[in-house]
Amino acid sequence: MNKQSIGVGLMGLGVIGGQVARVLMDRAEVLAEQVGCPLVLRKVKVLAQDLTRPQAKEMDSQLFTIDADEFFAEPEIDIVVEVIGGESPALQYLKRALSGGKHVVTANKEVIAKHGTELLA
Repeated sequence: MNKQSIGVGLMGLGVIGGQVARVLMDRAEVLAEQVGCPLVLRKVKVLAQDLTRPQAKEMDSQLFTIDADEFFAEPEIDIVVEVIGGESPALQYLKRALSGGKHVVTANKEVIAKHGTELLA
């Protein structure tokens, strides 16, 4: 990948999402060295109640949106990391990311078990 940076869009800021965000920020130099360019957190799709979490208070408020349309309109996102869990709305978000030409990362076992073949098509 010949880019100056890779934009990451994070969907979810629960326990796992908060740790993903923390690693992206706290280990930015190590990750950039390993990947070959910086991984930059561009947007975080959250539920309104996630904004009160300690992780959210440590981050730039401009990163957050509760609106999926705003999240997917961010042109600097190259990779969508889905850590919402459950089937819905995670499946719809993954489909939207893939149809928009984004790379996706998920550990969502339910979505992969039920819809993995469809997502890989």
